[in-house]
Amino acid sequence: MTAGLGQAWLVGLMSGLLSGCAAVNALKPPAVVDFVRSIDNTTSITTEDYEMLDEITGLVFQQIRDIDPQIYPQLQLSSRTNFIEEIRQRTESGFGPDVIVTDSETALALYRLRLVDPIQLSEKNRQDTPQNLLDLVTAKDGSLVARPVNQFVQLACFNKDRLPAAPRTLQEMKQSSSEATFGMAIQLKDLFWTAEAFDAGPALKAAMDSPSPTATHRATVTDWLRWLVESSYQQNVRFFNNQRNLRQGLIKGELDWITCWSNNLKVLKETMGETLGVTALPKGPNQNRAAMTQLEVWALGRNSSPLQRRKALVMLDFITKPWAQKTYSLATKRAMPVSQMAAKVVASKIPGGNEALLNYFSGEHSANKMRVKARIFRDPVRYDTISDALLNTIYDIQSPEQGAEQILQGLKEKR
Repeated sequence: MTAGLGQAWLVGLMSGLLSGCAAVNALKPPAVVDFVRSIDNTTSITTEDYEMLDEITGLVFQQIRDIDPQIYPQLQLSSRTNFIEEIRQRTESGFGPDVIVTDSETALALYRLRLVDPIQLSEKNRQDTPQNLLDLVTAKDGSLVARPVNQFVQLACFNKDRLPAAPRTLQEMKQSSSEATFGMAIQLKDLFWTAEAFDAGPALKAAMDSPSPTATHRATVTDWLRWLVESSYQQNVRFFNNQRNLRQGLIKGELDWITCWSNNLKVLKETMGETLGVTALPKGPNQNRAAMTQLEVWALGRNSSPLQRRKALVMLDFITKPWAQKTYSLATKRAMPVSQMAAKVVASKIPGGNEALLNYFSGEHSANKMRVKARIFRDPVRYDTISDALLNTIYDIQSPEQGAEQILQGLKEKR
C-alpha cells in the first residue's frame, strides 16, 4: 500500500468512526429533567422571580448541556407556603419533579412523606463536604435524603442613611433601638442566631442527651429567652412573620435594620442602591459565635424514568464539583460553596464568607454546634418544641423561666 493510499484509508476510517459516534449520539433519547425550586414568596410567582434566578440557573443549565447535549433541564418555581403539598399532589398523580431544590428541613419533610428517594453517595464524594452539612440532610434512619449544594449566610442588612454604623453587639443594638427601628423574623431558623449569641447550644444538647439539664444550662436558656422578651418590649424592635416582610419593611423605610440572608442581597441592592449596608450579626455573651447558614440542597423526586434519574445524577455530580462550586459562587456572590476546597477560594468575596468559613475548619467545637443545630432542625418535634416556646414567651403567654422549662423538658421527652 502506498503512503497516499494509506493516508486516504486512515482518513476514511476516522471519518467513519466519527460519523458512527455522531450517529450513536443522535440515537440517544433526549431527557427532559424537571426541576422544581422553592422560593420565599407567599404570593403568586412572578416573571421577576424567574428573572432573579435566571442569571445563575441559565449559566448552570447551559454548561451542563455543553457536557451532555441530551439533557433538557426545565425549571419551575413554587412558593414555600404550599410547597410540600404541591409536591405531594404532583407525585401522587405521577408527574412529580425529577429534582427538587429546597432547604434541608423541607427535604427531610419530603422524605418522611416518601416524596423523595435517598441518595447513595460514595465515601470519595463525601470527603469534600463537611460532615456537619451532611448531617443536616441525614434522616433518623441514616439515609441521605438530599445533596448539599450551597449555603446562604445570615447577615444584618441596614439603611446607611438612617443607621450610619450597625451595632456590633446585642448591647449596642439595645442602645441603638431608641434611635433606629430593628426588625427580626420570629421563625426559629431566623432566630437561632440569638441562641448561638447566648451559647445556648450546650444546654440544648444536654437536654437531648442527659437525664436532666443542670442549673447552669437552665439559666443560659432563660437568659436567651429573657433577652428576646426584653427586645419585644422595646419601642423600636419589631418581630415579623417572615423574611419577606422584613425586606419589604427595609425597602419602604419602615425598618432601619433587619436580619437577612445572602441570597436576598440582590433584590435589596437593586432597590436600595448605595444606602444598603451589610455586616455580620451582633455578638452576645458568646463572643466566638460562628456565622449562621441555611443549606440549599438538591433532592431526587420519585417519578423519574431510569433515563431521567441518570441525567439528574449527572447534573448533581456536575454542580458539586469544586470548580463548578467556585465558578457559580463567584458569579453571584450570594452563596458559599459546600465544597471545602472551593469555600477557601471564594470566602473573602462572599458577604459573611470569612465568618462562615469557620464552620468548615474550626474543629470539633464548631462541629458540635452544627450537630446540635442539625439534630433540632431535622426533627419536626424538636423544632416545633422550641418554636412554640419562642412564640409563647415573646408574646408574653409565659415567662422566660417557663419557656426555658418547656424547651428543656420537651427536648428531653423526645429522646
